[in-house]
Amino acid sequence: MKKITKDPFINFFKNNYVLLLLIVIIFVFAILSKGRFLSELSIRNMMRVSVPTLVIASMATLLMISGNIDLSVGAGLGLSAVVFAVLRQSGFSFFSALAIVLVMGCLMGAINGLLVMKLRITSVISTLATMSLFYGLAKFLVTPGQDMIKYNMPENMNFFSRGNLFLGLPPSVFVAIAIVIIIIFFEKRSTLGKYTIAIGDNRLAAELSGINVVRTITIVYIAVGAMAALAGITRSSYMSAGDPTSGIGVEVDAIIAILLGGTSFFGGEGSVIKTVGGVFILVCLTNGLTMVGVQPYWSILVRGLVFFLALVFENFVKKVKSTSIA
Repeated sequence: MKKITKDPFINFFKNNYVLLLLIVIIFVFAILSKGRFLSELSIRNMMRVSVPTLVIASMATLLMISGNIDLSVGAGLGLSAVVFAVLRQSGFSFFSALAIVLVMGCLMGAINGLLVMKLRITSVISTLATMSLFYGLAKFLVTPGQDMIKYNMPENMNFFSRGNLFLGLPPSVFVAIAIVIIIIFFEKRSTLGKYTIAIGDNRLAAELSGINVVRTITIVYIAVGAMAALAGITRSSYMSAGDPTSGIGVEVDAIIAILLGGTSFFGGEGSVIKTVGGVFILVCLTNGLTMVGVQPYWSILVRGLVFFLALVFENFVKKVKSTSIA
Protein backbone atom coordinates (compact mmCIF):
# COMPACT_ATOMS: atom_id res chain seq x y z
CA MET A 1 0.00 0.00 0.00
CA LYS A 2 1.21 3.52 -0.79
CA LYS A 3 0.80 6.69 1.19
CA ILE A 4 1.77 10.33 0.89
CA THR A 5 5.21 11.16 2.29
CA LYS A 6 5.29 14.12 4.67
CA ASP A 7 9.00 14.10 5.51
CA PRO A 8 9.99 17.80 5.87
CA PHE A 9 13.56 17.11 4.75
CA ILE A 10 12.41 15.52 1.50
CA ASN A 11 10.03 18.41 0.90
CA PHE A 12 12.84 20.87 1.55
CA PHE A 13 15.16 19.23 -0.98
CA LYS A 14 12.37 18.87 -3.51
CA ASN A 15 11.49 22.55 -3.30
CA ASN A 16 15.04 23.91 -3.08
CA TYR A 17 17.31 21.55 -5.02
CA VAL A 18 17.93 24.14 -7.76
CA LEU A 19 19.07 26.73 -5.23
CA LEU A 20 21.21 24.16 -3.42
CA LEU A 21 22.90 23.09 -6.65
CA LEU A 22 23.55 26.72 -7.56
CA ILE A 23 25.12 27.38 -4.15
CA VAL A 24 27.37 24.32 -4.49
CA ILE A 25 28.55 25.42 -7.95
CA ILE A 26 29.29 28.94 -6.74
CA PHE A 27 31.16 27.60 -3.70
CA VAL A 28 33.28 25.20 -5.78
CA PHE A 29 34.29 27.79 -8.39
CA ALA A 30 34.95 30.44 -5.73
CA ILE A 31 37.54 28.05 -4.24
CA LEU A 32 39.02 26.85 -7.54
CA SER A 33 39.39 30.40 -8.88
CA LYS A 34 40.77 31.71 -5.56
CA GLY A 35 37.92 34.18 -5.20
CA ARG A 36 38.02 35.59 -8.74
CA PHE A 37 34.70 33.93 -9.55
CA LEU A 38 32.94 36.17 -7.03
CA SER A 39 34.76 39.34 -8.02
CA GLU A 40 32.69 42.38 -8.94
CA LEU A 41 33.83 42.16 -12.56
CA SER A 42 32.91 38.47 -12.81
CA ILE A 43 29.45 38.98 -11.33
CA ARG A 44 28.72 41.90 -13.64
CA ASN A 45 29.82 39.87 -16.65
CA MET A 46 27.61 36.92 -15.67
CA MET A 47 24.63 39.23 -15.22
CA ARG A 48 25.18 40.76 -18.66
CA VAL A 49 25.59 37.51 -20.57
CA SER A 50 22.62 35.84 -18.82
CA VAL A 51 20.04 38.27 -20.24
CA PRO A 52 19.18 36.58 -23.59
CA THR A 53 18.73 33.09 -22.12
CA LEU A 54 16.99 34.49 -19.04
CA VAL A 55 14.20 36.33 -20.87
CA ILE A 56 13.66 33.52 -23.40
CA ALA A 57 13.69 30.68 -20.87
CA SER A 58 11.40 32.49 -18.42
CA MET A 59 8.66 33.01 -21.01
CA ALA A 60 9.24 29.64 -22.66
CA THR A 61 8.59 28.01 -19.28
CA LEU A 62 4.92 28.93 -19.57
CA LEU A 63 4.90 27.48 -23.06
CA MET A 64 6.40 24.20 -21.89
CA ILE A 65 4.00 24.06 -18.95
CA SER A 66 1.23 24.14 -21.55
CA GLY A 67 2.75 21.08 -23.21
CA ASN A 68 4.36 22.89 -26.16
CA ILE A 69 7.87 23.92 -27.15
CA ASP A 70 9.58 26.49 -29.38
CA LEU A 71 12.82 25.41 -31.05
CA SER A 72 12.98 28.53 -33.24
CA VAL A 73 13.96 31.03 -30.51
CA GLY A 74 17.67 30.85 -31.34
CA ALA A 75 17.08 31.55 -35.03
CA GLY A 76 14.56 34.24 -34.06
CA LEU A 77 17.23 35.83 -31.88
CA GLY A 78 19.68 35.85 -34.81
CA LEU A 79 17.13 37.36 -37.19
CA SER A 80 16.20 40.03 -34.65
CA ALA A 81 19.86 40.87 -34.07
CA VAL A 82 20.43 41.35 -37.80
CA VAL A 83 17.28 43.45 -38.33
CA PHE A 84 18.12 45.61 -35.31
CA ALA A 85 21.65 46.19 -36.64
CA VAL A 86 20.31 47.07 -40.11
CA LEU A 87 17.87 49.56 -38.63
CA ARG A 88 20.49 51.21 -36.42
CA GLN A 89 22.93 51.29 -39.34
CA SER A 90 20.24 53.03 -41.41
CA GLY A 91 19.79 55.82 -38.87
CA PHE A 92 16.82 54.61 -36.81
CA SER A 93 16.88 55.61 -33.15
CA PHE A 94 17.26 52.92 -30.50
CA PHE A 95 13.62 53.07 -29.42
CA SER A 96 12.17 53.05 -32.94
CA ALA A 97 14.38 50.10 -33.89
CA LEU A 98 13.42 48.40 -30.62
CA ALA A 99 9.71 48.80 -31.35
CA ILE A 100 10.02 47.49 -34.92
CA VAL A 101 12.02 44.42 -33.88
CA LEU A 102 9.64 43.61 -31.01
CA VAL A 103 6.69 43.74 -33.40
CA MET A 104 8.61 41.44 -35.72
CA GLY A 105 9.20 39.09 -32.78
CA CYS A 106 5.47 39.02 -32.07
CA LEU A 107 4.87 38.11 -35.71
CA MET A 108 7.39 35.27 -35.48
CA GLY A 109 5.57 33.96 -32.44
CA ALA A 110 2.21 34.34 -34.16
CA ILE A 111 3.46 32.23 -37.09
CA ASN A 112 4.45 29.47 -34.66
CA GLY A 113 1.11 29.73 -32.91
CA LEU A 114 -0.73 29.51 -36.23
CA LEU A 115 1.17 26.40 -37.29
CA VAL A 116 0.71 24.63 -33.96
CA MET A 117 -2.82 25.64 -33.03
CA LYS A 118 -4.61 26.28 -36.31
CA LEU A 119 -2.88 23.85 -38.65
CA ARG A 120 -2.38 21.35 -35.80
CA ILE A 121 1.23 20.57 -36.67
CA THR A 122 3.17 19.36 -33.62
CA SER A 123 5.20 22.08 -31.93
CA VAL A 124 8.53 20.31 -32.49
CA ILE A 125 7.99 20.01 -36.27
CA SER A 126 6.47 23.48 -36.63
CA THR A 127 9.23 25.31 -34.80
CA LEU A 128 11.95 23.28 -36.52
CA ALA A 129 10.52 24.57 -39.81
CA THR A 130 10.38 28.19 -38.63
CA MET A 131 13.88 27.84 -37.19
CA SER A 132 15.17 27.19 -40.71
CA LEU A 133 13.00 29.98 -42.09
CA PHE A 134 14.19 32.61 -39.59
CA TYR A 135 17.82 31.61 -39.93
CA GLY A 136 17.59 31.74 -43.72
CA LEU A 137 16.05 35.23 -43.58
CA ALA A 138 18.81 36.40 -41.24
CA LYS A 139 21.51 35.13 -43.60
CA PHE A 140 19.71 36.71 -46.56
CA LEU A 141 19.82 40.14 -44.93
CA VAL A 142 23.58 40.01 -44.43
CA THR A 143 25.52 41.54 -47.33
CA PRO A 144 27.13 38.82 -49.49
CA GLY A 145 30.79 38.42 -48.60
CA GLN A 146 30.26 39.40 -44.96
CA ASP A 147 29.68 37.24 -41.91
CA MET A 148 27.69 39.91 -40.09
CA ILE A 149 26.52 43.51 -40.20
CA LYS A 150 29.06 45.52 -38.23
CA TYR A 151 30.03 48.71 -40.05
CA ASN A 152 28.79 52.29 -39.59
CA MET A 153 27.07 51.58 -36.30
CA PRO A 154 26.08 54.52 -34.04
CA GLU A 155 28.41 55.32 -31.15
CA ASN A 156 25.81 54.37 -28.53
CA MET A 157 25.05 51.00 -30.16
CA ASN A 158 26.34 48.96 -27.22
CA PHE A 159 24.98 51.07 -24.36
CA PHE A 160 21.91 48.87 -23.85
CA SER A 161 24.03 45.78 -23.12
CA ARG A 162 27.39 47.22 -22.04
CA GLY A 163 26.65 50.67 -20.63
CA ASN A 164 26.62 51.66 -16.97
CA LEU A 165 23.08 52.50 -15.91
CA PHE A 166 23.34 51.64 -12.21
CA LEU A 167 25.81 49.64 -10.07
CA GLY A 168 27.95 49.12 -13.14
CA LEU A 169 25.19 47.16 -14.86
CA PRO A 170 23.66 47.98 -18.28
CA PRO A 171 19.96 48.71 -18.95
CA SER A 172 19.43 45.22 -20.39
CA VAL A 173 19.94 43.61 -16.97
CA PHE A 174 17.28 45.75 -15.30
CA VAL A 175 14.88 45.23 -18.21
CA ALA A 176 15.39 41.45 -17.87
CA ILE A 177 14.74 41.57 -14.11
CA ALA A 178 11.53 43.53 -14.65
CA ILE A 179 10.37 41.10 -17.35
CA VAL A 180 11.06 38.05 -15.18
CA ILE A 181 9.07 39.58 -12.31
CA ILE A 182 6.15 40.24 -14.68
CA ILE A 183 6.29 36.67 -16.04
CA ILE A 184 6.32 35.26 -12.51
CA PHE A 185 3.26 37.37 -11.72
CA PHE A 186 1.47 36.05 -14.81
CA GLU A 187 2.39 32.49 -13.87
CA LYS A 188 1.20 32.77 -10.28
CA ARG A 189 -1.62 35.31 -10.38
CA SER A 190 -3.08 35.67 -13.87
CA THR A 191 -5.75 33.73 -15.71
CA LEU A 192 -3.23 33.08 -18.49
CA GLY A 193 -0.90 31.29 -16.07
CA LYS A 194 -3.71 29.14 -14.68
CA TYR A 195 -4.91 28.29 -18.18
CA THR A 196 -1.45 27.15 -19.34
CA ILE A 197 -1.21 24.78 -16.38
CA ALA A 198 -4.70 23.42 -17.04
CA ILE A 199 -3.98 22.92 -20.74
CA GLY A 200 -0.69 21.16 -20.05
CA ASP A 201 -2.26 18.93 -17.44
CA ASN A 202 -5.22 17.87 -19.59
CA ARG A 203 -6.01 19.70 -22.80
CA LEU A 204 -9.33 17.99 -23.41
CA ALA A 205 -10.55 18.77 -19.90
CA ALA A 206 -9.41 22.38 -20.34
CA GLU A 207 -11.41 22.70 -23.56
CA LEU A 208 -14.48 21.14 -21.96
CA SER A 209 -14.22 23.59 -19.06
CA GLY A 210 -14.48 26.52 -21.48
CA ILE A 211 -10.83 27.52 -21.86
CA ASN A 212 -9.98 28.92 -25.30
CA VAL A 213 -6.94 26.74 -25.85
CA VAL A 214 -6.08 28.14 -29.30
CA ARG A 215 -6.08 31.74 -28.12
CA THR A 216 -4.18 30.99 -24.91
CA ILE A 217 -1.34 29.07 -26.53
CA THR A 218 -1.10 31.55 -29.42
CA ILE A 219 -0.69 34.41 -26.94
CA VAL A 220 2.10 32.52 -25.19
CA TYR A 221 3.84 31.82 -28.52
CA ILE A 222 3.62 35.54 -29.39
CA ALA A 223 5.15 36.44 -26.03
CA VAL A 224 7.98 33.94 -26.55
CA GLY A 225 8.63 35.46 -29.98
CA ALA A 226 8.81 38.92 -28.41
CA MET A 227 11.35 37.65 -25.86
CA ALA A 228 13.45 36.13 -28.64
CA ALA A 229 13.40 39.53 -30.35
CA LEU A 230 14.44 41.30 -27.15
CA ALA A 231 17.24 38.77 -26.71
CA GLY A 232 18.36 39.52 -30.29
CA ILE A 233 18.43 43.25 -29.56
CA THR A 234 20.48 42.56 -26.43
CA ARG A 235 22.95 40.37 -28.30
CA SER A 236 23.26 42.86 -31.17
CA SER A 237 23.92 45.68 -28.73
CA TYR A 238 26.48 43.57 -26.86
CA MET A 239 28.38 42.79 -30.08
CA SER A 240 27.72 46.16 -31.77
CA ALA A 241 26.83 44.06 -34.80
CA GLY A 242 24.16 41.87 -36.32
CA ASP A 243 25.27 38.23 -36.48
CA PRO A 244 22.76 35.73 -37.92
CA THR A 245 24.49 32.91 -36.01
CA SER A 246 24.45 34.69 -32.64
CA GLY A 247 21.44 32.69 -31.44
CA ILE A 248 22.74 29.22 -32.24
CA GLY A 249 22.47 27.05 -29.13
CA VAL A 250 20.26 29.46 -27.20
CA GLU A 251 17.23 27.23 -27.66
CA VAL A 252 19.17 24.32 -26.15
CA ASP A 253 20.32 26.38 -23.16
CA ALA A 254 16.77 27.60 -22.60
CA ILE A 255 15.35 24.06 -22.67
CA ILE A 256 18.07 22.79 -20.32
CA ALA A 257 17.40 25.64 -17.88
CA ILE A 258 13.65 24.98 -17.99
CA LEU A 259 14.03 21.23 -17.41
CA LEU A 260 16.70 21.83 -14.80
CA GLY A 261 14.12 23.96 -12.97
CA GLY A 262 11.77 21.00 -12.77
CA THR A 263 9.32 21.89 -15.54
CA SER A 264 7.83 18.78 -17.09
CA PHE A 265 8.59 18.32 -20.78
CA PHE A 266 5.05 16.99 -21.18
CA GLY A 267 3.39 19.99 -19.51
CA GLY A 268 1.19 20.59 -16.51
CA GLU A 269 3.98 21.36 -14.06
CA GLY A 270 6.75 23.95 -13.80
CA SER A 271 8.14 27.06 -12.16
CA VAL A 272 9.56 30.25 -13.68
CA ILE A 273 11.51 31.00 -10.49
CA LYS A 274 13.26 27.62 -10.69
CA THR A 275 13.95 28.22 -14.40
CA VAL A 276 15.77 31.42 -13.40
CA GLY A 277 17.88 29.28 -11.07
CA GLY A 278 18.53 26.89 -13.95
CA VAL A 279 19.72 29.76 -16.14
CA PHE A 280 22.22 30.93 -13.54
CA ILE A 281 23.44 27.37 -13.00
CA LEU A 282 24.38 27.27 -16.70
CA VAL A 283 25.89 30.76 -16.63
CA CYS A 284 27.93 30.00 -13.52
CA LEU A 285 29.14 26.71 -15.00
CA THR A 286 30.22 28.36 -18.25
CA ASN A 287 31.94 31.29 -16.58
CA GLY A 288 33.51 29.18 -13.83
CA LEU A 289 34.92 26.54 -16.15
CA THR A 290 36.37 29.21 -18.43
CA MET A 291 37.88 31.03 -15.45
CA VAL A 292 39.70 27.94 -14.16
CA GLY A 293 41.08 27.19 -17.62
CA VAL A 294 38.96 24.21 -18.63
CA GLN A 295 38.99 23.49 -22.37
CA PRO A 296 35.68 24.16 -24.23
CA TYR A 297 34.98 20.49 -24.98
CA TRP A 298 35.36 19.59 -21.30
CA SER A 299 33.08 22.50 -20.45
CA ILE A 300 30.34 21.03 -22.65
CA LEU A 301 30.83 17.61 -21.05
CA VAL A 302 30.62 18.99 -17.50
CA ARG A 303 27.51 21.03 -18.30
CA GLY A 304 25.83 17.91 -19.71
CA LEU A 305 26.88 15.81 -16.71
CA VAL A 306 25.55 18.32 -14.17
CA PHE A 307 22.29 18.56 -16.09
CA PHE A 308 21.95 14.77 -16.17
CA LEU A 309 22.68 14.37 -12.45
CA ALA A 310 20.29 17.17 -11.54
CA LEU A 311 17.46 15.56 -13.51
CA VAL A 312 18.12 12.17 -11.92
CA PHE A 313 18.17 13.72 -8.45
CA GLU A 314 15.02 15.76 -9.06
CA ASN A 315 13.16 12.72 -10.39
CA PHE A 316 14.28 10.60 -7.44
CA VAL A 317 13.18 13.18 -4.87
CA LYS A 318 9.85 13.64 -6.64
CA LYS A 319 9.12 9.91 -6.47
CA VAL A 320 10.18 9.59 -2.84
CA LYS A 321 8.11 12.61 -1.89
CA SER A 322 4.93 11.43 -3.58
CA THR A 323 4.91 7.83 -2.44
CA SER A 324 6.48 5.50 0.07
CA ILE A 325 5.98 1.87 0.86
CA ALA A 326 3.74 1.51 3.90
